[in-house]
Amino acid sequence: ERREMRKAAAAAKRRASSQQDELEDVADIPEEDTFYSEVQLAAQQKKQRKAAAAEAAREHAVENANAKLALDAHADGEKRQAGQDIVKNRGLTRQRKKIDRNPRAKNREKFRRAVIRRKGQVRDVRSDGQSSYGGEMSGIKKNVSHSVRFK
Repeated sequence: ERREMRKAAAAAKRRASSQQDELEDVADIPEEDTFYSEVQLAAQQKKQRKAAAAEAAREHAVENANAKLALDAHADGEKRQAGQDIVKNRGLTRQRKKIDRNPRAKNREKFRRAVIRRKGQVRDVRSDGQSSYGGEMSGIKKNVSHSVRFK
C-alpha cells in the first residue's frame, strides 16, 4: 500500500517538474503576461496534484476492499477472526454523559449543586466584625418569623 502511494507521489512530482519546464519556456513573454501565465500554470498544477492524490486514494481504497475480501474468503474448516465488537465484549451498554468520565469533575459539580441547595435551607452567617446588635441587616418583614424552639 505504501509503495503505491509513493509511486503516485513520484508520478505527481514528475508531472510538476514537466510543468516547471513549461514555466521556463514562458520567459520570453512580457512581464505582466508572465505573472498571469504563472498564476494560471500554478492553478493547473494544483488541479493536477489534487487529481493525482484522488486517483491514489481511489486505488488505495480498491486495494483495501480487495484485501478485506481476501480475509473474508477463508478456506474450509478455517475459523474467521473475531471482530472488535466481540473482542471488546461490552454487550448492550447505554450511552453515558460526558461528565461521568471524570470522577473529580463530577464530584466538584455535585458539591456545587449541594451548596446551592443548602443556601435555600440555611441563612448565611453575617459577621461584620460588630460585637453589638446592629439591627436586621436584610430588613424586617412582617410576614416572616424566625422562631427558635425551646427545649
